[in-house]
Amino acid sequence: MKTGIIISAAPQNSPDILYATGFHATDPFIYVECGKERSAYVPLLEYSRAAKSVRAGIKVHEFTGGAIRATLSHIIEKYPGVSWTVPSDFPFSLAEHMKGQGAVLNCPEGPLFSARLVKNAIEIKNILRATRLAEKAMLRAERIIADSSVDSRKRLTYGRKLLTSEFLISQIELEIFTGGGVAESTIAACGKHSAEPHNNGKGLIYSEQPIVVDIFPRLRNCGYWGDITRTFVKGRAPQQVKKAFYAVKEARDFSKTLIRSGAIASDVYRSAVKILEKHGFTTGRNEKGDYGFFHSLGHGLGLEIHEEPRLSPKNAKPLETGNVITVEPGLYYPEWGGVRLEDTVVVKKNSAETLTVFPTVLEIE
Repeated sequence: MKTGIIISAAPQNSPDILYATGFHATDPFIYVECGKERSAYVPLLEYSRAAKSVRAGIKVHEFTGGAIRATLSHIIEKYPGVSWTVPSDFPFSLAEHMKGQGAVLNCPEGPLFSARLVKNAIEIKNILRATRLAEKAMLRAERIIADSSVDSRKRLTYGRKLLTSEFLISQIELEIFTGGGVAESTIAACGKHSAEPHNNGKGLIYSEQPIVVDIFPRLRNCGYWGDITRTFVKGRAPQQVKKAFYAVKEARDFSKTLIRSGAIASDVYRSAVKILEKHGFTTGRNEKGDYGFFHSLGHGLGLEIHEEPRLSPKNAKPLETGNVITVEPGLYYPEWGGVRLEDTVVVKKNSAETLTVFPTVLEIE
């Protein structure tokens, strides 16, 4: 049986259709790949722009009857006897429609386009641009903390107002937007909020407590992501926070020396765990919740903020030249907060090239 690929989605929601076509559109359209033929079916209002913008070798057609379902029926009729592969996020209603037309559908467990895992020079350049934008926003956050004063209750004050996580996040995201990116779910979590890795942060920011800042912008013109995390303390860091910071920094930096083509992802993860344990930081769960290092060491970065390959204990696959991955060990304790440090690297034949250049500093005077 012949096989083909069908995607129906808007590029802003589907990295697969953006990767396949290179076409940015607000509304969903259809991408079809069967044998040597590649086609894009778009609404009438997008036809002219799509014809100029899609990747070379893709034929552009208008929707049949102006509708997605009618177009899918046309495609099934045009390619009889084809088993269609669809992405994991393919709309259920459209899948049911296609099955009703006699189509056979398959959904792979892994990526629809395995080539997405290995980035070419243009993709790496786009990720680097997104990384620089993230670093620019991180510098903005660092300067706000540095320019803040501390009152008698150890609260930070900026511009005569008490500094909050919400304000810090707004300034970070404004910097991203003016630089050509979009940032959502930015993290600026202080104190005990930072003990939860995906807690965005809320309320006042205090001195002598860890402030985890995690920034991950998506470039509006190409869809590629950047990702960086730093942990700051305004003033003097408590000894426990300082000890955790330097353990995490050593785990991050040593892990990067192990990354190269052929390195097993789970081995790199375990190397970080050993370093953290060497410094006395174990992982577990008690009545207050999870503590220690309880997430993966990193993830792939590209047209998705979290994609393959993962630096996790479950991934026994070797890394490949051209993978772009984050390296972000962390330690989290409900009693005092957390520390996380994140860089982005490109896997090379014999080493890892670090794209992140932002300095790693804990204390801000």
